[in-house]
Amino acid sequence: MEVETGCVTECVTEDRIDDMINVTAERLGEYERVAGISDAAERLYTLSQGLPGICLLYGRLMELYPNQEKWCALAHDYLGRTVAGLNAQGVPGLSMFSGLAGIGLCAASVSGGFQRYGKLIHTVNTGITAQFDAYLAHVVTPQGTHSLLYDVIEGVSGVLSYLSLFLQEDCCYAALKSGLQTLVQLTGDIQIAGCAVPGWYIPSVNQFSEQEQRLYPQGNFNTSLSHGIAGPLVILSKMFAAGVIVEGQREAIEKIVDFYFRFRCNDGKRDFWKGQLAFLEVTEGEVSQENIIRRDAWCYGSPGICYALMTAGEALGRPEWVQYAITNIGQTMQDIRGIFSPTFCHGYAGLYQILNAAEALLKRELFVQEKAYLRGKILDFYDPRHIFGFPDMEFDRAKGALCARDAAGLLDGAAGVCLALLEGEHPGGSLWKKAFLLD
Repeated sequence: MEVETGCVTECVTEDRIDDMINVTAERLGEYERVAGISDAAERLYTLSQGLPGICLLYGRLMELYPNQEKWCALAHDYLGRTVAGLNAQGVPGLSMFSGLAGIGLCAASVSGGFQRYGKLIHTVNTGITAQFDAYLAHVVTPQGTHSLLYDVIEGVSGVLSYLSLFLQEDCCYAALKSGLQTLVQLTGDIQIAGCAVPGWYIPSVNQFSEQEQRLYPQGNFNTSLSHGIAGPLVILSKMFAAGVIVEGQREAIEKIVDFYFRFRCNDGKRDFWKGQLAFLEVTEGEVSQENIIRRDAWCYGSPGICYALMTAGEALGRPEWVQYAITNIGQTMQDIRGIFSPTFCHGYAGLYQILNAAEALLKRELFVQEKAYLRGKILDFYDPRHIFGFPDMEFDRAKGALCARDAAGLLDGAAGVCLALLEGEHPGGSLWKKAFLLD
């Protein structure tokens, strides 16, 4: 369905934004509606698109409004449905966005400070730690890796973000250290076609699609926060800052940062990064003008990468990295590319939350006007005629136009939009940001 979004940003108050979120959250609690738009039954129980992601929103509302019992009741209902669904169909893996780590984060977020669901959280943690070493054994190989093995969405980085909640538990702490060691190993050089390249090299056979296999017949290196080496950079840096350090961690952080500075592009206005760097671009040390697709989002592009550089700079005491990232984000905000949806993964909500997270990390206001602009862009999409208020906008190639679709979840639906808006109005607290490494 094609729609025109109506402008609602004039004189929008904090109370009005809270009202929008309240209405949306209540609608998200109508199970039949949520289940009715799910395009696959198994996705209904994932953090990315299903009930667990909506629970993260309820967890935040429970924190903000402890006297409103409806959020606790809705969270309990959805968590129960999730557990029942997974008991019936099985858990697909350990990951944050479709596996055990996401279920654990969901339960923790609605636990009232770990006062409830202790048995479920223990079961999740035991399940992760029991399988983790066997999982890690496949991440680093002499032939390269697969982004889904190390990334935030499906890989080690997302699992480690969850495990970082449990530093006081011996089994979780041990698994976290093992995961960090694996990410350090991932930054070591391997020999491919007679050339020394970083171990996060992705061979052609491990590309996401046949089209990417054709574009990168010799493989590539993913730069993004969602699927690329920026995710490991964030978790390595955050754990270093927290004092959770393994041998070679500092050097691994420095190597990834150096990679970003060596392989940046410039369009005459600002530096930016290609989503994937071809094998020859890295081995020959020169970035080409081929396969450049600009998207300034959480998933791909400068904002997510610059947040990663900030975390590295803060962890290692390199203020020049931090200032570079601040400057680049400011320049990016003057020339945003490839954003046309209010949603989190590749839309305005994710970009908005990166700015919120940067200010929280650095403990100072940096982007007041930029955040106001992004908040306005998000609110422009609000339309009560949509089931969940905030539609996901996608480009329909057949129609040659942007089309709106109803989506409920965290990654590309209304739950993620509401969480970002809440952070802007009521900063602090909540575990939901662990999912995106923006805590």
